[in-house]
Amino acid sequence: MKKVIYLMTLSLIFFYGCSKEDSIFLDSSQEGLKFQSASITLEKSQSRIAPKFPFKGSYVTTVEALSPPPMLSQRITGYGQATHLGNSMFVALPTVNLTTPPPFQIIGTAIFTAANGDEFNTEYTGTSTPNGDGTSTAVLYHDIVSGTGRFANASGSIVANTLINPALPSGLITYEGNISY
Repeated sequence: MKKVIYLMTLSLIFFYGCSKEDSIFLDSSQEGLKFQSASITLEKSQSRIAPKFPFKGSYVTTVEALSPPPMLSQRITGYGQATHLGNSMFVALPTVNLTTPPPFQIIGTAIFTAANGDEFNTEYTGTSTPNGDGTSTAVLYHDIVSGTGRFANASGSIVANTLINPALPSGLITYEGNISY
């Protein structure tokens, strides 16, 4: 009879344990056998490490002056193609500090909009170095700081390279880096 009770108890523990998240402990400190349920909490990390994806893009740009030198503010609009964005656009708002000798310091923000309307936002710094032929070479270092849609938790960094030619109505800028989302 003891073997039957023992087997029934083990079976009950097994089936009860499989059907609940709680752990079962046998309490024999009182008369008879009692089951006591104890909750075990396993903390899972709330942070998710998003994989990094390569980001590359190329855009044709137009520039609109918003304020004159010496702190030149502009709106740069670009249309082109980029990985993870498809046919896309960006709007950048740089300020170029022309009060110091070259290379001129640039700071700004940008919004990149994917083909489906999802966006990611960047903050950037960089320099513009005049060339001897009236053009300038700019290198900009973007940090991805926020976004919407699938880019809601985006992060990463991208580098922009461009040749600025004030004599032309449009320019070309390329981006390369990594994005996580």
